[in-house]
Amino acid sequence: MNDLKNKKSGLLFGSYCADALSLGVHWIYDSQELVKKHGRVTEYKAPGSDSYHPHKQAGDQGHVGDQSLCLLNFLAREKKWDPSMFMEEWLGMWPDYNDYIDGATKATLANVQNQTDKTQGGSDSVEIAGPARIAPLIAFLSNSSESEVVKAAVEQTVLTHRSKEAEETAIFLAQAGYRLMHGANLHDTLNETAPEWALEKAKSVLSENAVDAISKLGPACSISSALPSVLYLATKHGDDIEAAFIENAIAGGDNCARGLALGILLGSANGLSAIPQGWIENLKARMDLGNFLSQN
Repeated sequence: MNDLKNKKSGLLFGSYCADALSLGVHWIYDSQELVKKHGRVTEYKAPGSDSYHPHKQAGDQGHVGDQSLCLLNFLAREKKWDPSMFMEEWLGMWPDYNDYIDGATKATLANVQNQTDKTQGGSDSVEIAGPARIAPLIAFLSNSSESEVVKAAVEQTVLTHRSKEAEETAIFLAQAGYRLMHGANLHDTLNETAPEWALEKAKSVLSENAVDAISKLGPACSISSALPSVLYLATKHGDDIEAAFIENAIAGGDNCARGLALGILLGSANGLSAIPQGWIENLKARMDLGNFLSQN
């Protein structure tokens, strides 16, 4: 496997593996309770009947990861990026969807009822979920220009998250993922592409352990908390995917959406070979990802 293929595969599997690892402890905000009940999360767990994802199994994606898989399957079938066509695909997910439906999705579904152009009905959400879904787009457009990848990432994000914060995060993840996939250095890339405010917040807690750092930054869904937390993990554990993904999971809160974004950065920086083999083999979407990569 050549270096680009390794890093492109790492970007894709990294995003989904980090999401799946967090799913079993998703949206538990008491980190002490999380560790007491689940210990150090080192393998996929089923979320359980008392969770936000009662029907999910170990190795599944969360509800945002499912939207990212919808994007991946669309690109695999259509072999092109088209926001209008993808929006129809995204809208088709929900009538029979059997998992948690978040606020940004509900708002977008309501808004598009009044829109002739369905791409203009995005919510005003400032949550990281919207831009965190873009791993398939970055991989699909790996041979395009950086500006094309950024444009597509923003188009995907604003379909459901029409806020300046979400757009800024989409631009960052697209630029960083693209450059890292093509061999750039992680430290330099984060300094060159990450929003300065988020980097400063991340660096302010670098001396803390992950649970304490993310508790201080905020473990919730909003970009104001989640993006600095992702940057903290990427900076602190940049060359150790296993540690980064585990620390993200046990810090609790919206660890799934953070994981999707963190996996883009560290997967593209370190490559598929850096991801524990068990996580790859036990990922329910493994065949879909493998088929996608074999076509692209």
